[in-house]
Amino acid sequence: MVEAPDYGHETTSEAASYYVWLEAMNGKFTGDFSGVTKAWDVIEKYFIPTHADQPAMGTYPRDKPATYAPEWETPDKYPAQLDFGVAVGKDPINNELKSAYGTDDIYGMHWLVDVDNWYG
Repeated sequence: MVEAPDYGHETTSEAASYYVWLEAMNGKFTGDFSGVTKAWDVIEKYFIPTHADQPAMGTYPRDKPATYAPEWETPDKYPAQLDFGVAVGKDPINNELKSAYGTDDIYGMHWLVDVDNWYG
């Protein structure tokens, strides 16, 4: 199994986090933390999806946020059949987050980023 294949056109959220950490360490030694702001700006520009990239988040069903799929011991059992009859509970914090931030959008980093649109 290959995790996070990289052919020179991708980067990871770990790399972005490391970039912020490097700038923070540089700031610790030089007293100039402006690099942290620049690194965070890069993350927000390339790693955090915009509203246009998640247009359906407003239709997210808070009272039934998922459909159950069983887990299996071996790969031959996948893809697992979805079981719509299993109760999955409610999203306990979605309403609080929407109220606090005024949006349904998720503010979270993509794991892999196509840095030069190689994959389209």
